[in-house]
Amino acid sequence: MSSAHQQRIVAAAVSLEATTAAFLAFLERLPETTAIQPLPGRWTPAGHASHLALTNDVFLGVIRGGEGCTGPIAAFQGTSDFSDETWDMDAPPSPVVAPSILIPPSDISRSAAAAQLRESVAKLRPAIETLDSTIATLCVRLPWNVVSLYQMCEWAGGHTVRHLSQVNRDLQIAAMLGTPAAS
Repeated sequence: MSSAHQQRIVAAAVSLEATTAAFLAFLERLPETTAIQPLPGRWTPAGHASHLALTNDVFLGVIRGGEGCTGPIAAFQGTSDFSDETWDMDAPPSPVVAPSILIPPSDISRSAAAAQLRESVAKLRPAIETLDSTIATLCVRLPWNVVSLYQMCEWAGGHTVRHLSQVNRDLQIAAMLGTPAAS
């Protein structure tokens, strides 16, 4: 295993865990009523956590399945739409419409969503850390572009940061509008 490969997968795994810890700390400090109140963007803060967990589970299926995976998205030999030199966490467009398999339950509680997210990361992190370099160069088509599995793993942490920012922004909008989510 090359040093560059090892550094890249470890960095992706650490990012996933650290960004998830930040998201959960934010979620758990919200009043319970705020955590389950729909925001201007339509999901609840708990729903965002559930969406992250659902996405992590899809990513896990891709990593475990490799080429020929029969999950909702499948890895294939190909080329990412982004070179590693141009890939960054701002690459995905905003907003992106989540596919139906990634839509969180509207009535999920904060505790259930937090547990779901913790469980998904507990499974995905070791899968990223043990990702074989031949699998890492395969590609997947995400809702917004084709990326390598390396990039997908890096996106797991970036995706979490994106949703943390989105929840924070939506809470600020709710506060400005005086809607219940701001209380």
